[in-house]
Amino acid sequence: MNIRQLEAFHAVMETGSVTLAGERLGISQPAVSKLLKSFSENCGFRLFTRSGGRMLPTSDAQLLASEVSRLFSGTDRIQKLARAVRDREWGEVTIAAPPALSARFLAHALGPLMAAQKNMHISITSQSSPRVAELVEGQQIDIGLSVQPFEHPNVRSELVMRFAMICALPAAHPLASKRLIRVEDLKDEPFVGLARDDCSIMTIDRAFQLRGVQKRAVVEVPMSETACDFVAGGAGVSIVPPFVGLGYGEDKLVRRPIVPLTTMNVWIMLPASRPPSLAAERIVEVLRAKLQRYDVDMAEGGNAADRRPERA
Repeated sequence: MNIRQLEAFHAVMETGSVTLAGERLGISQPAVSKLLKSFSENCGFRLFTRSGGRMLPTSDAQLLASEVSRLFSGTDRIQKLARAVRDREWGEVTIAAPPALSARFLAHALGPLMAAQKNMHISITSQSSPRVAELVEGQQIDIGLSVQPFEHPNVRSELVMRFAMICALPAAHPLASKRLIRVEDLKDEPFVGLARDDCSIMTIDRAFQLRGVQKRAVVEVPMSETACDFVAGGAGVSIVPPFVGLGYGEDKLVRRPIVPLTTMNVWIMLPASRPPSLAAERIVEVLRAKLQRYDVDMAEGGNAADRRPERA
């Protein structure tokens, strides 16, 4: 027996008519009859009897029909799944990113997509940038975000943005009234710093060194998000990426550009040895669009010239 015979049998059982079955399948009535005949021969028993011009299924045919119906129900599910995959509405995607991106930014970036795509599943892990690169190289994740470059034949890297660090201030802080913060303004200010192994610490320290300003660190935290929590609580000021602390409004925490311009990069990394799934491609598109909003080269505003990088 073959799938075409099963289709003809299933169509006749559902429509109760050889003619209607032929219309559903797009074939002639004789073609349906021929398929039913060959299917009956393959089964070894009679499938239908005629009564008053109607096709009546035998009890054996009815027993067989329930199994055939389950088969086609499974086929329908496969077709729906295939359409969902094609339309990038279904899939499982694993993502790794540094804490500054994984703690809150990814929720803001991907939340609307996940709300709309109920059949998509993502798994997010927080890792250092070097570890993210290792996971991508080993094909253990689908998408990696990194603030450090990584060159390897098994990794496809795309530089998606260069962002400018910002100064985070408590809303009631006197410096919050300024449009632009200079590192000199932070002299003697209680500073919420990041752990020594954070990728941004060297960039921040260099900004202070360029202006000969000594940081007065009062708190050291493991993540930029935690630094924003301390700033919002009034513990001090900090320098953080622009995409952290998104849960705080201007009544708690204000963000201001800082001079000298202090920039870092973000790369999207994908395994090079296999193409991304359609769902992963969709997520990359969303992440690229969300991240590029913070790109310093695309930023709007007239103060860009005031924040050019300074040479040592």
